[in-house]
Amino acid sequence: PGIAVPSMGLNVSLDAAGYENLLIEQGKMLSQLDLLITTQRSLVGYYAHLPDKHLVRTIHWPALLSTSLVQIAQKLSECADNLRSVFSNGLCRPGTCDISHIIRAVAAFRNFEDVILAILSDVADRHAAYLNTISSSGDEVRYTPGFRLTIALAISAILTIGQSLTNSGKHLERIVQSFPIEEVDVEVPANTTTTINMGDG
Repeated sequence: PGIAVPSMGLNVSLDAAGYENLLIEQGKMLSQLDLLITTQRSLVGYYAHLPDKHLVRTIHWPALLSTSLVQIAQKLSECADNLRSVFSNGLCRPGTCDISHIIRAVAAFRNFEDVILAILSDVADRHAAYLNTISSSGDEVRYTPGFRLTIALAISAILTIGQSLTNSGKHLERIVQSFPIEEVDVEVPANTTTTINMGDG
């Protein structure tokens, strides 16, 4: 069964599909976090057995993973602050503040697309460094079996989390679009008052 609440009464209900999709994205992120933790533990084991002067260490994969996570965490912190400013009671419901402020707060999730692109660019640069290392050494950089797969899984988990956060923003936008139309009184030049409808009609 679908989500029957929240309802605003008077036959006005918020977008149930948006909330359901948020829960789906949450499940995806939790599963990827589990994968990320597993791969990080594996990488600790791999690096523990690498000689100090092994060429793999010069590529600095752990630094890339750490930087990528920090980028996502910082952007998520910004989004959380924005949501906290418009939903001070912790509930994603209308009536807490102007709809225009809510739209701006939710739109911040779109910035995760830029974060994902930045991470992909960093990965490409790191792979180019790997190829340069091969060219300069004359030999292929030897990895422990499973090392590159573990790196790939860790990067994939980070990117999937970023994509799920992007999708969450889209679902939040859909929820906000279902908010009841609010009326705002504004002053016009003729010193009269008119009513402007805010939100989707």
